[in-house]
Amino acid sequence: MKISKIILRTIKWVRYLTIAYMLGFANVLNQETKTMDDTFTKIEQTSEDQE
Repeated sequence: MKISKIILRTIKWVRYLTIAYMLGFANVLNQETKTMDDTFTKIEQTSEDQE
């Protein structure tokens, strides 16, 4: 019984670490700063070409 709880908690922490690693790696590739709890939607403002 106790072994299964240890295994489940270990799997839970491995998932957390995997998600954090993937999110950090994606931020490096996209050069962005995001967190797991980021709820803000960012709207990018573009300017029209002046000809």
